[in-house]
Formats: sequence, C-alpha cells, structure tokens
Amino acid sequence: MTQSNTLRKFVTAAGAAAALAGGSALAGDYGKAIIDDKMPIEDSWSLCDIFDYSTLYEGESGFIKEIALTGRYHGQHISQQEDYAGNVNNGYHKWQHRRARLGLDIEFAGGVTLYSSLNVSNGSGPGTPFTTGRFFDDFDEVGIEWETDSFAINVGKQKQKITREFSTSSKRIKTIERSPIVNEIADQKPWGVTVGFETGEIEHTIGGWLYGSDDDWNTPRSNSRGGFSYHLEMAVTDKTDFLLDYVYTNNSGGTVGAQGNAPGGNASPYEHAVSFGTVSDFGRLGLTTDLIFAANRTSQRGDASISQGSRTTIPAGNDTWGFVIMPTYEITEKLEAVFKYAYMDEGRQQRTQRFGYNSANGFDGQVRQVVESYHTIYAGLNYYLCKDKAKVMFGYEYATGEEYDTGTSIDSGTWMAAFRTYF
Repeated sequence: MTQSNTLRKFVTAAGAAAALAGGSALAGDYGKAIIDDKMPIEDSWSLCDIFDYSTLYEGESGFIKEIALTGRYHGQHISQQEDYAGNVNNGYHKWQHRRARLGLDIEFAGGVTLYSSLNVSNGSGPGTPFTTGRFFDDFDEVGIEWETDSFAINVGKQKQKITREFSTSSKRIKTIERSPIVNEIADQKPWGVTVGFETGEIEHTIGGWLYGSDDDWNTPRSNSRGGFSYHLEMAVTDKTDFLLDYVYTNNSGGTVGAQGNAPGGNASPYEHAVSFGTVSDFGRLGLTTDLIFAANRTSQRGDASISQGSRTTIPAGNDTWGFVIMPTYEITEKLEAVFKYAYMDEGRQQRTQRFGYNSANGFDGQVRQVVESYHTIYAGLNYYLCKDKAKVMFGYEYATGEEYDTGTSIDSGTWMAAFRTYF
C-alpha cells in the first residue's frame, strides 16, 4: 500500500531536522542545533476530497498497480410543454433517474487495464430491483485495454468515436442531453476491438465491431452483422483541433437490422455515418462544432400516441444530415454558460423531446414522433461544485419542426435541472 502524504511528510521533516542538528553540532561554536519545529501546513480538507476514496488499492510496485471503484449518478427534472398541430399539452413534469452505474477498474503493470461499468436497475436500465429481481440490469461497458505512449488496443463493449458530443463521456458533456442529430446516428456501445496509434502529429483509431447482443445482460452474440470505424484527430492551430469520424454498419442499405439473428442490437440505424468536427479553446471561450451526414437508414416508425396524430414511418434507405454549434464561456472558475444550436434533417425525436402523458386513462409513456426540418436551441448554466465530479446544470431547450411526411408542426419548450456526480 502507498504511504499516506502525512506519514511521508513527517518522516521527511524528522530526517531533515536530524541532519540539521548534526551539522550544527559539528560547525557551531556551542554545538547547538537550531530546529524549525513548524511542520508544513497541508491543504484543508474539502468535500471534494471524498472522491479520492474510491481508490481501493494503490501500489508502487507489483503486478497490480491500482484497484478503483467507479460509478456515476445523473438525475434530472424535466418540465415540458408540447404543441402538436396547435394542441398544447403541459402534462409532463417529472424527475428522471437518467443514469446510475457502478463498476470496477483494475490497472496492471505494463499499461493494461480491466474495466467494467454496469447499469443499476432503475437507472438507465428498464427495470427496478423489485421487478427484475436483481441489482444490475446489464453491462454498459466492459473490456480490457492495453496502452503505451504511442499505441493502444481496446477489446470489449465500448463507445464508438462518432461526433464530439457522443465521443464525450456523459460525465463531461456540457448540456443535459445530447443533440437529436447526434443521438439519431450514434450506436448503443457495441462489442468490438479498437486500435489507436499516431503518425506524426495525427492520431488514428480503427475499430472492428459486432453489433448483436443478448437481450438479458447485453453480452455479445456471434450471429449478428458487423462493421468498422475510423477516427482521426489533428491540431490545425495551437487553439483548434480537427476531427473526422466514420462508422460503417452492415445493414444491407438499410433493409435489415444489423443485429442479424441476435435478440438485441447495439448498432447505428444508418449504414454510413460521418462527422467533421472542431474543438477550440480560446481561454475562457470554447467552441465545439460538428457537421454530420448519414445514409441508408433502417425503417423507423413513430411511437403510438393518444392525443397526437397517426404514426408515420421513415422508409428504409433514407438519408439525413445535420450540424451542431456549441459555444461555452467560463464566467467564473465554477460557473459556465453554454449555448447550443443543432439541426436535424430527418429522424426520430430524442430526449428531451420524448414527451410523456399523465392522462386520465393512465398512459404514462414516452411518445417520440419521427420528424424532419428539426431545430433545437439550448441555453444553460453549469455550476461545478467539484469540477465534473459533482455539478448542477440548468437549461432551457426550444425545439421546432414537422412530423415526417405529414407536415404537422411540432414545437416544444423544456426546462431542465440536473445533478451529476461520478467517481
């Protein structure tokens, strides 16, 4: 086990005092040592230090370097109004347990790390411990990674690199929900192998994927279709990085599901998805952009609705495109302002536009229409209690567009407040 900082400082101070005393006895006229008995003053303890306690073991030598418990909780309150063809519904005001995950990371000598993250029931999973009979729903991520200074290989259930928002962990995203166009084209963390390397100043990541999974624990299934991905990142100035992402999903031009014969799937609904992005840091001002294209979607039908119109369907093989522009400004060390404008040509409504109805007939679902010409505008404030490890987020999002193929207007306004923490 690693010695505590307090013990190390005590031993160091005692040794220094002894050496000083010995030197003075030899050189001084009276053989007297002058000792400074003021110990170094350590930083005072703060609530944020509690996040350091998740490290269960840390060793300076040996086969196992570190064992750490990991987890996150994201909760949010949604208050939404939706106008469908002039009919306004104000009935959705709800606290959501957006994500709840626990896991374990074990770091070995040689840069090898075994990682795992599981969805806690009643968190991002569909059930609760009382209805499923178990504490965890399924795997969020699990695998093993080997990393050196210039090379990395990762095998397991993991996130594909596609767009800036999706590539960024939910622990660190700047808005309470990602943009509709990003969620429309992204996957659900398939099983695969990625290899990262550098050529000069350019970083590359190549991935091979298996998109099918078991419906129970989300474990891999070989009787599914596959695909591949490519990610590039390079600095274009001292303040701006350029990023390129491409993901291929074998869905036969959108005519079949990529999960094949597997019970569940973790694939993008599009055969081809590509994004061109930038990340800029201008001191207090930051800017993130993405231009996104996707081709050959599998057929998608809107959810059934009680008070809305008929269900419409995006046919197989359709394409979409969109973009995201997100500036941020650091008002103080702890307070940050965020603005985001996003556009989606066509696709399915995503959070927070999943509109629930608490009506007299007992329906309390989350209705999502398929839409086109869809614009979302978000403005919010993030207050960092302990940086990203504990923060509160406030935001308002306005969304406007049309129901796909019918031209029916759909507008919504959503107030959001969230608390997010991880360790």
